[in-house]
Formats: sequence, structure tokens, C-alpha cells
Amino acid sequence: MNNTLQNKRILIVGGSSGIGLAVAKQACKAGGKLIIASRNAAEKYEDLITAVGHGIEAHSFDVASEKQTAAALKKIGEIDHLVITSRPQITPALFVETDIKQAKEAFETKFWGQYQLIQKAHSHIRQNGSIVMTTGIAGEKIFKNFSTMTIINSATETFCRLLAMELAPIRVNVVSPGFVSPKPLEVEQYAEQFPAGRLASPDEVADAYIYLMKNSYTTGRSVVIDGGAMLI
Repeated sequence: MNNTLQNKRILIVGGSSGIGLAVAKQACKAGGKLIIASRNAAEKYEDLITAVGHGIEAHSFDVASEKQTAAALKKIGEIDHLVITSRPQITPALFVETDIKQAKEAFETKFWGQYQLIQKAHSHIRQNGSIVMTTGIAGEKIFKNFSTMTIINSATETFCRLLAMELAPIRVNVVSPGFVSPKPLEVEQYAEQFPAGRLASPDEVADAYIYLMKNSYTTGRSVVIDGGAMLI
């Protein structure tokens, strides 16, 4: 049973900020050997050492680029766990007002980016390893102005279950965060309605990724960290 991250090589794509950086910090404390990737991770290397710790690797590549992804994975080599926390930039808007070009770019990064990344990276993952993707409660609870992310997150949930079957014994799971700080004041006020009464911290969400990497009997599942948002 694999229940430790000690000396495990963990690639976190989108790991230079936000939830990904919180996962990197916790995984490093658990003894993992961190490989942090994002579009500008290499340029942030000194800052990442300060935030996460010495002994990390940093690689810059665009997850939407097959060529850059393949080149980076060749340099990285074998890994034990792959965590994907990259997220697109998209302006919230009603469906009829959504910029289609921006929506397509969001799909390229969030869905097709992780699709091609996993297709290339799965052969680099050692036995008893895992993949953890990131969705969001917009895939399960309907919010106005978030049609693009609702569709992407829903597709990713289904993709997870498919991969858990096809890539076994590699375990594949997703974390579905709710509203995570920092957020605008109106979102903070909205979160006061939740049973938890507040936004989540990145560290609270990161706990779920650590659990999914360590627990060797969980696959094909979505772990929701939403403070009870879906109950209202």
C-alpha cells in the first residue's frame, strides 16, 4: 500500500501560484520531490525555492502546446504523481454574451491542454502512481455567467472516470473546489451563506490533492471542497 509521499517525484502543472502552489508546499513538507511547471515557472525559480523549499525543479511550458509539453516531459523523466491545477482566464458572462474566442481558448487550456498532457505523461508515471485533475463546483451546481467553465468542468469529471478505467493501475481523480480566497468582496459576502460561512483557503483545498495522491484505493472519484455551497 502506497500511503506516503516521501521521495516521490510529483509534477504539479500550474504549481507556481494559487492552489497549485499550496499543493507544492504541502507535498514538499510530506517529503515529496517537487517538479513545478507553468508558463513561467522557470522564471519564478528563486521565488519558488523561497516559497516551497530547496531541491525543487521548475519547468516553463504552455500546457496547450503539444510540442512544448513533449519537450518538457522528456527533460522531466519518470514521475510518481501528476497534479494539474492550471486554469484559463475567462471573463464571467451570460452564455449569449460570452466571447466565443475566449471560450475556445479556455477549452484549449483547461480541457484539451490536460487531455494532451495526460496522453503524453501517462507513460512517465510509475507503478502505483496517480493523476489528480482540477474541476470546480460550477460543473455540478449551475451558476449564471459561468457557462464555459460549467461545460469544461462537467467534461473533465467524465474524462476522469474514463481515464480511471483505461489507465489503471494508474489512479485518476479530480478535486472540485468551491470558492477559494482571495475573491472579490461580493463573492466573499455570497460565501457567508454557505454552511461553512466563508471562502476556502488554498491550503484547505490542497489537503484533498495530498489525500488523493496518498490513498492507494481511491480512483475515478471527485472530491468536493466547497464549504457546503452545493447545499444552498
